[in-house]
This record gives sequence, C-alpha cells and structure tokens, in this order.
Amino acid sequence: MDNLKPTALFLMSPAKGHLNASFGLARIVAQDGYSIVYAAPFELHSYISQQGFECIPFAGLPFGVSGEEMLDSISNSSRVKYLDNLIDRFYDTIYKARKLAIEQLIKQAKPRLMLLDSFQSTDFILLYPLLKAKKIKFAFIQTMLSFHQQPDNLPLDCDVIPNLKTSFIWYWRIYYLKRRLRSLWQYLIYFSKNNKQIINNKVKIQKIEALYSLDYQQVFGVGFKNIPELIIAPQMLEFTKLKKTNQHYLGLMVDLERSESTHPSLETFVQNSSEYNKIIYCSFGTLYGDVGNKKQVIGFFRNLILAAKQLPEYEFIISLSKKFEAELNNLAVNVHIFETIPQILILKISSLFITHGGLNSIKESLALGVPMLVYPVDKRWDQPSNAAKIAFHGLGLSGSLEKDSPDDISQKISELLDNQMFSQRISSFKNAEDERIIGTSVLNLLSEI
Repeated sequence: MDNLKPTALFLMSPAKGHLNASFGLARIVAQDGYSIVYAAPFELHSYISQQGFECIPFAGLPFGVSGEEMLDSISNSSRVKYLDNLIDRFYDTIYKARKLAIEQLIKQAKPRLMLLDSFQSTDFILLYPLLKAKKIKFAFIQTMLSFHQQPDNLPLDCDVIPNLKTSFIWYWRIYYLKRRLRSLWQYLIYFSKNNKQIINNKVKIQKIEALYSLDYQQVFGVGFKNIPELIIAPQMLEFTKLKKTNQHYLGLMVDLERSESTHPSLETFVQNSSEYNKIIYCSFGTLYGDVGNKKQVIGFFRNLILAAKQLPEYEFIISLSKKFEAELNNLAVNVHIFETIPQILILKISSLFITHGGLNSIKESLALGVPMLVYPVDKRWDQPSNAAKIAFHGLGLSGSLEKDSPDDISQKISELLDNQMFSQRISSFKNAEDERIIGTSVLNLLSEI
C-alpha cells in the first residue's frame, strides 16, 4: 500500500466477473488520489495484480446466504452435509469466522474508503461498528442491474419482455412467494435457524441503527436502506426510469484496457482478421459448465455449428473448454474454438456477439458497438432479465438454448447482421449521457456511516 495515499478497499465476490465489473471504478477512484487494494483469495491475486492493483489475502464465506451449502461443495467427503449445516447455524461457525476475518482485514488495510459487493451484503453487518468507529466512507457496489422492486420493473430472474398489458406486481408476488417457501423450508429443517432469522439476529447484536434497516423488497438476498449503492451500469438498460434515492448508476464503465492472456494461434487469427468478411464471437462466460444444463449447452453448440455451415461467409470464434469441445464433432471449416479468449480483444473485431447474458459481457459488447444474440444459461440469477432487456431496447435478440434449432439460430444471426437498426440503436445508446454521472466525483456519492 502507498503510505502517502489513503486506501480504498474493494471487497468483491471472489469471481472474475465481479472483479472485472469493478476495475473501471477502481481506476476512477485511483485518479481521485486513492491507493487501490483488493481483498481476495490467493488464487485471484495474480489476476488482480495483472490489472495493476494490490491485493490482501482474504478468504471465507459471507454469513446468512446459505454459505454452509457452499462449504458442502468445496469440502472433502468427511463433511456430513445436513448435520454439519445444522451445527454451523447453531454455533454461528461462518458468522464468527467472517467477523474475525473482517476485523483483521480492516486492521491491516486501514482504509479510508470501503466498497463492498452487494452480492455479499451481509458483510455490512460485520463492518458497521468498524466503519462507524473509524469514520470510513462506504458504499455498496452493484455488479448487476437493480435488485429493487419498482412499479414498472420485473425480478432479475424473470425472462418476460414487458408490454402495456404486463402485470408487474404479479411477477413480484410470484418471486416473493417462492422466496417465502424457501425460507419456510429452511426454518423447518434448521429448527428456526434460517437465513432471515440469522441476519435479523446479527443486526440486533451489531446494534445497527434504524436508519440503515434491512430491506427485503428486492431480489437475491437482503439490502440496507439509505446506504449509497453504485450500480456499474447505465440506467437506460432498465425497464424502469425509477430508482431509489441511494442508487447511483455509473454508466457502462468498461475497463477496455483490461489485461488478458492470449493464445498465440488466436493472436494470429486477430492479426489476419481483415481478411474475413464478418466475425461472429460466441462465449458463455466462465461458469457455464457449473451452472448450466450440460445437455442443453452441448446441444446448443452442436446447433450453432450446423448454423455456421449455413453461413459459410462468416467466421465463428467460440470460447469453449476442452471438456465441452470433446462432445462436438464435424466442425465447420469456418468455426474456430479456443479454450480461453480475451474478450475485449476479440469483440473489437467482431460484428456479432452470441452471449449468455452476463451483465459484464453485455456492457462490453455495448461499449464496442457489437449487437448481441443472448441465450441465458443460468436461469437462477440475472441472465433471463438481461436477455429480455436487450430485446426490449432493440440492442439485439434473445433466444432459447433448449428450443432454438440451427435454422432459428441462423435466421437470428442473419437478421442481426443485415438489419442496421441494431447497430444504430447501440450507437444511440452509447451517445446518450443522461444517466451517466458527468462532472461529479464518484467519491461525492459515498458517505460516512
């Protein structure tokens, strides 16, 4: 850490997608005179350092978000799932470990500014007395679009493209009903120690004042009222023009200078890209093998290859693991598969992006003016809604992994490449600055607790 500068500490969910979303903001905060430090597990340090930022070791799981189930997936077979989950909840195992880790982190980093990923919002409960005692400025970072309910928006796991007849409240009622049923099930099997009870109890223990009370009127966990939330996205992507008073949309904020590794054969392809008519790039992010339906994903890529054979005038660049590539056969001559692809680099030469609909991928495509064909892979989070928003705003088209045939895929690709309306709308979107924060320091949006 640069002892001559105050420290801005970023505590992000330990995944590259969440980190990538924050790098543009980190560079802006650095320009305002702060030394940037990320708290992350060791396995992410080399990647963060590659972007020019310092790292502090930090591991563990946030409490109150079913972290016990995560322990099940990463621990050895000696862990008895239900029994150990129950014991962890009654003895506050995750809570105590996280509390100690955060106290040590703040002691080591001595931040003057703290930015916390909304995805692990319960860390605020542990941070609260430290932020208050040390007068540390604080805000949440939102790497997805808004979690909050509004009269004219939909839950982020909803794939509906709204129209004048859409009953928005109906979809929120369905979402809340499902959440209540999950919470009730937890309440029963864990003898009242469900996530909500644990969180409510810790709020009382940490003596969080009523001004920052819990906010359950949102998707994906719990929020806190009256705390600044920096949404790293343009509000124009939302269905609604409404927002909470503590929400601040920062625009695309894509780090186009992000450092990424490149395979030599891909470098050669990029160097020779001017020889090709149009390049279609396809990537489903890094987690499709873990969160998606493997059969559906493989079926889609088989159909995509058949669609590529119908479109021999275009070159297809596909990001796919060796494990998934081994399931494919009869590759078309115009299909090129690489296990890892530097996305910023390849989007710069692409005419179309076939994506799973992760918000980072959408923002990068918009920043580089590339229309999208969106196929949500993980239906539990925001990909369904992101796909609907891209179609709603005319920035691309959405599709279905399980339903779209090779002909469907081919027709959508042709429509996106032949109809200039999509590129024009993206250009207009990029030029619209009404929801960007212009001439205002991001630091002015933060506040002391």
